[in-house]
Amino acid sequence: MHYVSTIDLASAGTPAVYQGHSRDFRRATYVDHAHGSVHMGTGICLLGVGGGIDPHLHAFEETFYVLEGQLILLIEDRAFTLGAGDYGLIPTGTRHGWRCVGDQPARWLEDQAPQPRSLDYGRDTFFVGGDVPASAPAPDPSAAGLGHFDEAQLPRPGEPAEMEGFNPTTGVAIKMFVDRSSGAIHQSLFLIQYMPGAKIAPHDHTFEESYYILSGEVEATCDGEVYALSAGSVVWTSVGCIHSFENKGTQPVRWLETQAPLPPAKEVFRFEHEWAKYGNT
Repeated sequence: MHYVSTIDLASAGTPAVYQGHSRDFRRATYVDHAHGSVHMGTGICLLGVGGGIDPHLHAFEETFYVLEGQLILLIEDRAFTLGAGDYGLIPTGTRHGWRCVGDQPARWLEDQAPQPRSLDYGRDTFFVGGDVPASAPAPDPSAAGLGHFDEAQLPRPGEPAEMEGFNPTTGVAIKMFVDRSSGAIHQSLFLIQYMPGAKIAPHDHTFEESYYILSGEVEATCDGEVYALSAGSVVWTSVGCIHSFENKGTQPVRWLETQAPLPPAKEVFRFEHEWAKYGNT
């Protein structure tokens, strides 16, 4: 099973649980139970200038990657100013809140696992009072769970893979942001780049994945169906969905990817070609 679409920010709305506890907040969800997922809730969050989300906590884990704008993130009793390229992990039960600062709206990718409940089934987000400060310093190295991505961090050809269980593939680079090494329990978050000509063979996993294309173009094959993806395209693949990617263009392609449940340390990929020799026995 899989789902392919394009992000439409104009259709984003304020989730019911945040109504009355946020200002100028919207979310464009592209993975949840309505799309077939059972493990993750993924979307693009938007805060208007001066907008905010009151301090709250979840009965699930949350990861994020800031795409644009400037935000203040309150985590427990500490606050930090974040910008494009900043990312982090918000553990289950951690008090946090958001405020958009600066002169432009803010936008970030957010993944939640285990998948949030629908309001008609049960609550798992709780507002706990207090305010998000109007100013805060940038993160420091002691701010556990937070980080910043820049080009120098992208692995170079021949360097070891950062993802557990992934053998380096020609033209493919992965920069891990959140995984078990950073304290995650339920999910991983990372950036992946395919250079022109790079491809990965058909395979499946014991976990779900979501993909948000940032730049470039890539051909994706999911359950035998072929899709041409570009910036703004989103894909979700279920457990057992056989999928592959190939960059047939002349420019690198990049996307942000999430996985839930957290992948195992071994046997992360099940490649079709590795088992083809037994096909006639």
